[in-house]
Amino acid sequence: MKKSKIALLVATALFASSGVYAASENNEATVSQAGGANTATVTQVDESNDNIANITQVGNNNTATTTQARTANTTANVVQTGNQNTATVLQRYATSTAVANINSEGNDNTAVVTQQFFNGDGALADVDQNGSNNAAIITQDNGDGAVSKIIQNGSGDTAEIDNFWSDYADATVTQNGGPGNNALISQDSSDAASATLTQTGEANTGTISQNTQNYGLNGSDTTQATLVQNGNGNLGYISQTAMANSATVTQTQDGNDAWVSQTATGNEANVVQDGLSNEADVLQNGVNGVASVSQVGDNDKATVNQLSGSGNEAVVSQIGNSFGNTVSITQSGNDNYAGAKTELGDGNTITITQAGNRNRVTNNPNAVNYYGTGFGAGTFGQDNDVVISQTGSDNLAYADSADNNSSVDIEQDGEFNNAAAESWAGTANDIDISQTGNNHTADVYVSGGSTNSVTVTQTDAFNTASVTSLGSNNIVVVNQGSGSI
Repeated sequence: MKKSKIALLVATALFASSGVYAASENNEATVSQAGGANTATVTQVDESNDNIANITQVGNNNTATTTQARTANTTANVVQTGNQNTATVLQRYATSTAVANINSEGNDNTAVVTQQFFNGDGALADVDQNGSNNAAIITQDNGDGAVSKIIQNGSGDTAEIDNFWSDYADATVTQNGGPGNNALISQDSSDAASATLTQTGEANTGTISQNTQNYGLNGSDTTQATLVQNGNGNLGYISQTAMANSATVTQTQDGNDAWVSQTATGNEANVVQDGLSNEADVLQNGVNGVASVSQVGDNDKATVNQLSGSGNEAVVSQIGNSFGNTVSITQSGNDNYAGAKTELGDGNTITITQAGNRNRVTNNPNAVNYYGTGFGAGTFGQDNDVVISQTGSDNLAYADSADNNSSVDIEQDGEFNNAAAESWAGTANDIDISQTGNNHTADVYVSGGSTNSVTVTQTDAFNTASVTSLGSNNIVVVNQGSGSI
């Protein structure tokens, strides 16, 4: 059975003050203060029913303010145990199902919860701060299904959640370490957005901003973003401005930097960095693109730009004692795929550029495919360089530059060209393949020794070249087609 009453209990020490104002019926307010110079204010107004506001302050110089206006079934709870904490809850206008909880145990914490306008679909805000000198802000504005939660167990952290129109927004910020963690989740017009940000350690900066444009809510907007940082000094950024995008960033250890921006619809980005001072940049401006970056090592860098088109996919893997390597993939067109991997070495560079449709940099029937299914550009060793450029449609390329100071360069301009270049177990080997026209096939394999050079140039159409070079100081030049000499 529901209890309907107006109650006021004030226990205060010297210099403590409190004020309670209840203009509407069926409110319940409880204020308890045990220290000195505490200030508590509760206001519940207009024709609201079953409102509950509880404020408990144990230390000194704490300030708590609760305002609930024109509401029914609204609840606000504030508990502050330390000194000089500040908590403000404002739930305005039609806040019939809005609930706000603030709990702070340390000193000098600041928490502000604002749920404005229409919160009838179940807006809930929860702030927990157990350390000191933390700051948390939750604003949900129009409401809908917004939940939002901030937990900061350490000290000196800052977290902010904004949802604006809200819709199906669900935002969670958890920072368990500190000091110096900064987290911002903003979802703007919201729609079906959901965001989770977790930072453990100190001096991490995580930002998630989602601005979806499916204001009709026809069910196609499934946007979500997750960012997890477990070390120190990591920087993560996710921005999604269109519908149905999904992004996840996970960074372990220290000093990593991840940047994800998706401006069109239906894109998916996953970044995992486990090491020190790695950097990953993902930009997807096309639709239905997929980008996956995994870096396990130190000082590696990956850049994925999928600038236009539809259905492009890029996979970058830098693993197994990989240090100071750089992978760059740029794709425009439709249904292109590029897979790049570096292993066991440092100072390697892979650059892939694809313009056109259905071009592939992946495992090849003419190659050993050491790096596994889905990877068509790879380095193994130190200071190796791989460059693949494809313009046209339906071209296939595989490039492997292994050991030390070797270089593989493949350029394809046309359609249905196939190139496989493997520089394996050697030093300072150089492979260059150029295909202009259609339906060319080039298969080059260099193994052992050093300072080998193979150049294959194919023009016109339907040329085939197969080269195997073993030993050292070999030079091979192949020219096929009327324009190749």
